[in-house]
Formats: sequence, structure tokens, C-alpha cells
Amino acid sequence: MGSAPLLEPLKLSQATISLLDKESKYCVGGFRPTPAMLARAEGCKLWDVDGKAYLDFISMFSAANLGHNPPQVVSKVIEQMGKVCLVNLAGHHALWPSFAEMMCNRFGYDRIISMTSGTEAADTACKLARKWGIKSKGITAEECLVLGVGSCYHGLGSSVWPLMDPSPTRKDYGLGSSMVTNVSPSGESLAYLDLPAMQRCLEQFHDRIAGVIIECFHGTSRTVDEERIYARGVYDLCQQYNVLFIADEVRQGAGKTGKFLSYEYLGDDCKPDIVTMGKSITAGVYPQSFILGTNKVMSLVGQFEMASTFGNTPLGIVAAQATIETIEKENLLDRALELGKKWKDIVEGWNHPKVNYVFVMGADSNLFLHDTDGARFAALCMHKGVFCHPRPDGLRLSFPLIMTDEELEAGAAIIREALDEVDQYQAIPGEVFPY
Repeated sequence: MGSAPLLEPLKLSQATISLLDKESKYCVGGFRPTPAMLARAEGCKLWDVDGKAYLDFISMFSAANLGHNPPQVVSKVIEQMGKVCLVNLAGHHALWPSFAEMMCNRFGYDRIISMTSGTEAADTACKLARKWGIKSKGITAEECLVLGVGSCYHGLGSSVWPLMDPSPTRKDYGLGSSMVTNVSPSGESLAYLDLPAMQRCLEQFHDRIAGVIIECFHGTSRTVDEERIYARGVYDLCQQYNVLFIADEVRQGAGKTGKFLSYEYLGDDCKPDIVTMGKSITAGVYPQSFILGTNKVMSLVGQFEMASTFGNTPLGIVAAQATIETIEKENLLDRALELGKKWKDIVEGWNHPKVNYVFVMGADSNLFLHDTDGARFAALCMHKGVFCHPRPDGLRLSFPLIMTDEELEAGAAIIREALDEVDQYQAIPGEVFPY
């Protein structure tokens, strides 16, 4: 393929370039997505400022599992807007108690707290674990640790960034932490899938560790079993050493993996002490996160200790209620499994020399490639009409649970075409940042 003639250069529109220039001038932070300047969305489709259509193969980082503007959720939120949008810390509102009861009964927990973002949910979970460690386990405040696991993502807030892999950018902010870390007190890194490292850490330091927070599944291995065995092993170690097991389900929850919460794959006898939910728990319609826990942890929380101005708001509650009802009524857990199987069969049927392997777990997938830069490949897919996100060595993918077979097949055909042609372009607009 490398000897094939070069194809005509690709271009970004002037409208897109103008907006990207303005964003670069006035905005900071964020991630490095492909340079599609999106203006409208519906279902599994997106449209940019020029009216060009894209198939959504990333579900907005798993925050739009039901697709964009799901009518079952949007209609409930609009209806609620006509009644009251915000009842917060200043008072009580009638929706929260019954919703809290439903959530606790539905997921088998005793108490619930609501925040706004996934980062806040992870932060709250770590606060809960530390208080339990200090008050119930008897760890001194100076020694009490909550451990993260390498390559998990819990947000970029100051209190949770140290849970993730050390990096030069984090070091620039001086955000090493003696309270939350993914490095053992011995100095050994707690890498994902390295169960012996976690075992050595808990064996030696369990008397000062309050909890371990983990995204159970990452989608980076060749098989689901490899990740399941690791996550279950961490859970068993936590049980053995009286350490709280915190399942961060912000990204992998809300039906994406074929079960409502991904930790359910660890076995019927697995019950995390704390579970966080966010992103698609409200179908991307309203920002809201939830933290569920058992009484042994949640009973320690007092007034003026955990709260959020926009936590448990009427809009967030009706969005979450409608999302859960939609997932269950429309059998979207089964649909996630169907999409995953079909996608895996398609990719493996290509037998393409550039494909290393594909990980599939329900509607969640990562496509790993040989000798192909992920940013370059994702940019080419964007130009051809599939919106996805680059990995260093491939693509990160997340299919809306409402995606039809026809939409999946159409997007797959575009990705296959991009595999065939990626070496036939010189520069691809979007492969290098800034654009």
C-alpha cells in the first residue's frame, strides 16, 4: 500500500479554520480531539458548521450512550424545566427522596450522594474512604492512603489527578499527593494488570490503606478475561485486607459494556463498597453524578461535609430516571452485546495487515493498529465521515447503544477504507496539534 500513488490533499473548511483559530486564541485546556467543529447532533449522527455529517463512533467519551438528544430523556427534562430547574442546598425538593430510594434498591446500596461531574464523584468517593479509614479502621490522618491504579482515569481535579500515572504535566502543578496515589509506599508503581504489585503493596501496607479506586475494565488487553481476572483479584485482595473497593463506573457504566455496571462482570458475589456513576447516567443531557455506598461508609457522613450546588437537582434526577428506564425498557444491554459482536466480527473479517487486534466489551472498543499513528488515522476517519478519538496506536471507540446495524456497517466501511488509504496521503489536516 505504501507504493500506491498519493491521493489529493484533504482540507479543513474556512469556517472551521476560523473557529479553531479563535479557540486557540481565547481558550486553554481541554483534550486534543480531531478538528471537527460540531454544531448539531441527533441520534448517532453529528453535523459540523458546514453541514457535513459524521457517524458518532465515540459517544462523546461515553457520555452519550443513548445517542444525542434521546427523546425519552429530553422530553422529561423539558417538562421538568416548566416546573422548577433548581432546588438545591437551600431546601428540599420532592423528587430526591423517592429517586434516592429507587437508586439504592435498584443497585443494592444503602445511601446515595449526588454531585455534578465524574471528577467530583471520584473525589467524594476518596473522601468517604479516607474518613472510614481514619474513623473505622483507625489509620492516622497523616498515614491514611487511598490507592489508584495505573492508567485509570478519574478526572483532572487537584485531588484526584494524583491517582493516575505520574506525568510531566502533573508535576508542573506540584500535584503529588500523600493522601491519594497510584504508587505504593514502597515506591513501586501500581500498574493496571500487575496484580502481584497490588498484592505486595496490600500485604505490606494494608494497615494504612483505606481504599482502592479502580476502573475495572480499560479495553486495552487482547481479551476481556485478562482484565476481569485482574480486577477481581484486586477486589479479593481488598476483601482480605479490610480495604474498601471503589468501582469508578463513570465511563464504563450505564449499560455500555452489556451490563449496567461493568463490575458486575467480576461475579455475583462481588459488591464494591462504593460505586461512582456519571456521564451517560443522565444520557449526556444534564451533568450529574452519583455515589452509592454501604452504611458502614455512608453513615460516617455528616452535614456540611459533602454537597454540590447542582447536585441532585430536579433536571438531573429526571434525566437519570428516564435514562435508566430507557436502557431497561429498550433492552439496550442486549443491544450493546449485539453491537460488540458484530463489530468484532467485521474487524476480524477484514484480516487487515494494519490491524493488530481489536478489544470489544459490549459497545466499548479499542482498535489497535500496526505502524499507524492514531492521531493521523483518527483525522482521516473524520475527513471521511466517522467521528472517533485517537489512541497513540489506534482508535478509541464507543458506539451509542441505539446504533443500527446499517450505521455500524457504514462507519466500519469508512474505517476500512481509511486503513487502505492512510499511507497514500502526505499531511492530513488534524493529525498535528495545533491544527
